[in-house]
Amino acid sequence: MRKRKWGFILSLLAILCLSACSNKSMTTAQDAASGYGAAMPAEVNALETAVSQSENSESKTADSSLTGETGNSTVLPAGRKLIRNISMNVETDAFETLVSELQAKITQLGGYVEQSDMSGSRIDYNGKPVPRLANMTIRIPANQINSFVSEVETNGNVTDKSESTHDVTLQYSDLESKKKSLEIEQEKLWEFLEKAESIDTVITLQQRLSEIRYQLESMESQLRLYDDQVDYSTVHLNIREVTIFTPVAAESALTRINKGLSNNFMAFKNIITNFLIGMIITIPFWIPIVLIAGIIIFFSRKNKKKKIPAPLQPQKEKEDTTSS
Repeated sequence: MRKRKWGFILSLLAILCLSACSNKSMTTAQDAASGYGAAMPAEVNALETAVSQSENSESKTADSSLTGETGNSTVLPAGRKLIRNISMNVETDAFETLVSELQAKITQLGGYVEQSDMSGSRIDYNGKPVPRLANMTIRIPANQINSFVSEVETNGNVTDKSESTHDVTLQYSDLESKKKSLEIEQEKLWEFLEKAESIDTVITLQQRLSEIRYQLESMESQLRLYDDQVDYSTVHLNIREVTIFTPVAAESALTRINKGLSNNFMAFKNIITNFLIGMIITIPFWIPIVLIAGIIIFFSRKNKKKKIPAPLQPQKEKEDTTSS
């Protein structure tokens, strides 16, 4: 019976030491040993040495799988995990049309709009046009992102474009390796928990299992986040409504002259149009003012005519007759 107990304790210590990959193996082993009061310092030292050698061999294996023939250059796995982000500033003179076309393209490619903000309106309360703005965060399948970018460049004037690609292959592989190691340790601990006879051993194993469960949930959440970011690229799109596009390339003098004349003609046309619109929409105000002013002028002139004295010519003729 005692030999069986000693064999069980040594087996338990070996399993707990193998959890050194998650940086808690030796502490758990020593706690379990103190609970039984049976582990010898020499055995613990031997287990530490075995765990250290195991870790060194695993790290060498991992390094050899990631290094090339030169021994220095890093060779990434075939299926790399790349997170791609693109930011674009776009101008358009057909705001509603561009937004509708992009939304249709997003649906066609199997993407979705993660966030969207729009501001401005076609005209303000004075009847003047107000440029509209749209800020959109769009998620597009990674294998369709180039098609979407081409659609934006074709239908709008792209003034700025930036792109970044983040390689998370090593982080992803490291998480998967740690997750697999914890799952193996979890299975072994469950087997020993079924055979445990001491309450202290059961408590120690349950505590370790709880820690492993929390770590596994955290790793699975991080892996799902990586998968989502890798499978769906992110496009930050800023759309601005304009009447004149910003030049994005060097233009000849003739082109600039033509654009200048065209812009001046459009400006003059807008001034005349705005003046006529202003005259029409202010009719209820200036027509009564003109009528009142006309009436005042009419009566003032009439009063002036009444105040002018009668002609003095007849009286002068009478005086001449008398004198003769």
